[in-house]
Amino acid sequence: MNTRTLVCLTALLVSAFSFAEAQDVVSLPKETPYADDATGAVFPARIGSFAKTNVTKNLNPYYGTVIRYANDYGSSADVYIYALDLKTVNLSAEQWRKHYDEVKGNIAHLTGKSVPLGEIAVLEEFTMKVPDEIVKRQMLASDLVGRRCSFSFSIGEDPFFSELVIFPVGSRIVKLRVTYSREITSEKANALKFLEAVCREFFEKVEFVPDKPDSQPLK
Repeated sequence: MNTRTLVCLTALLVSAFSFAEAQDVVSLPKETPYADDATGAVFPARIGSFAKTNVTKNLNPYYGTVIRYANDYGSSADVYIYALDLKTVNLSAEQWRKHYDEVKGNIAHLTGKSVPLGEIAVLEEFTMKVPDEIVKRQMLASDLVGRRCSFSFSIGEDPFFSELVIFPVGSRIVKLRVTYSREITSEKANALKFLEAVCREFFEKVEFVPDKPDSQPLK
């Protein structure tokens, strides 16, 4: 995958995120760990095979922060942290699940204007679960803490897989997007390691349980 394809990929599939006012945006160092003040999570310069490439923070909490990573195989991995409803201390299950469905639908219906984007297919969905001891320790409302969706698509002749994970942390949404080539088999493992590493920054231990009962859980 060439550089131009990766840039287009990031623009099309990784982000529906735009900043309203340039003067409200702060760019932070990529070489040092980023500590997010809204959630307490810390994002290192490297996560597995991925190196941090950019940290952009908007002072408007509804736009929030984007932490971008990439690796040498052309894969992109991004973390978005933004407010969904500042009027509540903790988002309800109805709020964050509705938001997940909206984001999933927006991705599934993307169209390519500057690049030949092929049909985007939803492959599988997962529930993100945590053990009972973590529910008690972190005083969570449920052991069902998030959702994940796997997609496939193509840009021109280049085929890709893409992962979406969404979960709430207080009044914030944490959204993870990892996109990688279908032609490099090792990248699926790298993508899952990234997702797990970020999720464990918030929950210590997580499990992605597939909605289809005949599928095997991905831990």
